[in-house]
Amino acid sequence: MKKILSIFLLVSMASMLLAACTTGNETVVKPEEPPIQETVKTSGVTVFDLKKKYGSEQDKALMPMYNVPRDKVFRFEFHSPIWEDTNAVTVHTDIKAEEKSRITTMSNYPSIGDTNVLEVSSVWPVLPAIDPSNEDYEKGWGNAPIYYIRINYDMDATTLTKLKKPIIIPFTVKSDVEVPNLKYSISSDGRFRLNWTEVEGADEYRIYQRSKYLDSDAITNLPVPGAEERYGEGTSSSVPGLIGAVKGTELKQFRRFIIGQYNEDNYNMLDRQNEEVNGDYYVTAVKNGKESSLSNSVSTFSLSAQLPSTLSNDSFMNLKLYDNAASLPKKAKIIFIDGSVASRDVIYDTNVKIKQDGDTEIPYTIKNTIMRGFVYVQHVTEADLKALAEAKPQEEDSTAGLVETENTTNYVPNPDVPTVIEAPSSSAEQAESVEEAQKKNTKQKVDEGNQQFVPAPEVIKDIKINADTALEEYLAINMLDVQENISLQAFPEAQNYEAISDVMQEVVYQNPLILDLKGWRYDYDTLTLKLKYEEPADAIKSKQEEIVAEANKVVATIIKPNMSEEQKHKAIYDYLNDNTKYDRAALANAKSNEFKKVDAKFNDSFSTYGIMVKKVGVCASYAAAYKMLSDLAGLEAIVVTGDMDGVPHAWNKVKLANGWVNVDSTNNATNSGVPYLLYNSSDKIAESLNFTLSKEFWRDTEISNFAAKDGSKDYYVANKLEAKSLAEFGSKLSKQLKTGNTHIVIRLGAKIDRSDIVEEAKKAISGLPADKQEEVSMGSLSNYIVVRR
Repeated sequence: MKKILSIFLLVSMASMLLAACTTGNETVVKPEEPPIQETVKTSGVTVFDLKKKYGSEQDKALMPMYNVPRDKVFRFEFHSPIWEDTNAVTVHTDIKAEEKSRITTMSNYPSIGDTNVLEVSSVWPVLPAIDPSNEDYEKGWGNAPIYYIRINYDMDATTLTKLKKPIIIPFTVKSDVEVPNLKYSISSDGRFRLNWTEVEGADEYRIYQRSKYLDSDAITNLPVPGAEERYGEGTSSSVPGLIGAVKGTELKQFRRFIIGQYNEDNYNMLDRQNEEVNGDYYVTAVKNGKESSLSNSVSTFSLSAQLPSTLSNDSFMNLKLYDNAASLPKKAKIIFIDGSVASRDVIYDTNVKIKQDGDTEIPYTIKNTIMRGFVYVQHVTEADLKALAEAKPQEEDSTAGLVETENTTNYVPNPDVPTVIEAPSSSAEQAESVEEAQKKNTKQKVDEGNQQFVPAPEVIKDIKINADTALEEYLAINMLDVQENISLQAFPEAQNYEAISDVMQEVVYQNPLILDLKGWRYDYDTLTLKLKYEEPADAIKSKQEEIVAEANKVVATIIKPNMSEEQKHKAIYDYLNDNTKYDRAALANAKSNEFKKVDAKFNDSFSTYGIMVKKVGVCASYAAAYKMLSDLAGLEAIVVTGDMDGVPHAWNKVKLANGWVNVDSTNNATNSGVPYLLYNSSDKIAESLNFTLSKEFWRDTEISNFAAKDGSKDYYVANKLEAKSLAEFGSKLSKQLKTGNTHIVIRLGAKIDRSDIVEEAKKAISGLPADKQEEVSMGSLSNYIVVRR
């Protein structure tokens, strides 16, 4: 039985940040000029025209202020008395700037009688005391990677006027040393690793952890308050603890900080892994006796179900004695770091010598883990070993990891990035404060950016641009035109890591003709987004034309005027099932490259071009092709991302009369052996099949708009092929056998012991003529029981 395919090229949204500088003891630096652009065909539409289209031309915004002093007091000048609301300006640790992320600050009017000026300062530091010997770390704003100022009132209004959309201004505290970028990886055998960018000249890197523990021996990785909850300000979990230091840029042996130089690779018997992995991690760089601020965090809580911890007690098998090979367990129960349990295949090494006068030692490993050991078998034959070898799971069944695009942008800007954007010296001298300088210079930059012309790629005449804001459409058009440099000076709200990552994710996933994007970075000096593509612009545009032509041809063939929306969606799904196939060679190549990259010849299998034109691809290509065909057919559909059984995956959500539903065209009958595995399904059903939705595909604040609550149109529900009890399973199977079906699939809607399922199936099969019973075979895939005859 084939395993469900769920590998795709996850377009990792690179970090986007903005450069700036300050006045006073913070110098004003004029950045270099933007790069010279090649001649770009335009339609005469300006950025300002796009903003007018979306009603955002009057939106208020300020550029970020990076590298402010640790004890910085922010000063905001209003044109109206602000004393009526001391919450006019608040500070947060999360970009959404909701109340739960608000940190404690002091609001003050600097002079008696002047209620138009508000000063905001820190009361106590966030994430304090990373170095107990350095008193500076106990002062000021603290060590959070990024902070966000929220201004709730119009500073230019002469009467107190609350903004419909508050102004959010990111800022960072100046670090003594460049801050590393922290990332994580999970190997194909389930090992969690931290890795970070190298800081030139660093003497060492220190790893910090924030975690919660239960007063018991239970395996449970508890969540700690993150940026959305002000890092638990004022609680015991708000202080990061130093767990160790390393010279290199990777940490993969967490237990060694506890018991010394432990190395799990040196042991031939292991029944546990990912020991001491829990909570949130940070890293700092130490250089010439000085330590950087904390990096961005990596939280393990959301990854818990992907990180094996140990074997359950009833699955412990190391050094056990078994009577014969047939009695060896085929599955083992694995406990993950959040306490959840899942079964994994046991793989036996059959390249052993049978002992005639004693017990034969047979090594084993637990699939997709590092757990391994030996069992002893009293009676074993060469035929037994052959049977064990044939039962070994196929290599192609293993799908784990993801392939990320290149990202060279720092999450936290370097210490030499100025606080205030470009400003003529006269403007800087007249400015009363850093904040006023930034306000004036932001207006100048935005006004200039608004006059820039928008490209006019030929392909936009034939397709729908999926965008909800001027920024999204502006980015989409530029990437459809394969632009390598995109000025963002007209969009101050985009010039920080969280915002640009969020919007880029949505734009790339929801516009299937954005092809071959390799990676990008944000240039702090020129306010420019720099992109890299896998192929030249002419080649990519040629592919776009092929995709549009083929997609139009397909839609004209399969979509009929009298079809309902449900029928049109089914026609698209069935077309992909009947005319395309999963690219196993691309999967194998990604695995051989440790899921860090794929060879150029497989790039198409990770884009719309693969499934749409070549008719072969992985799940990212399937989801993009489904989106492309839906757009041309006038249907509402989006690409969504997440994982399936802990493996990165992409599928779609479509909008029917009963609301949004899940559709996975990759795991169709052709590719998985299960027809309509996830089709018109609710989120609850998807979760029961181990689909987990991420926030990669859309702006975080709007993910809930696509909740799939109604599962009544799910294929197995609507066709009465779901069994919620053992008796119901037997009844449905008997009925299907009597109809003469040769390929029967029934989904289990409840937890039913597999041994009971086998016995119930035998009863149903016994109703067939004796000569027909031998033709029946049965297998299982996730919650699906497949019977063939």
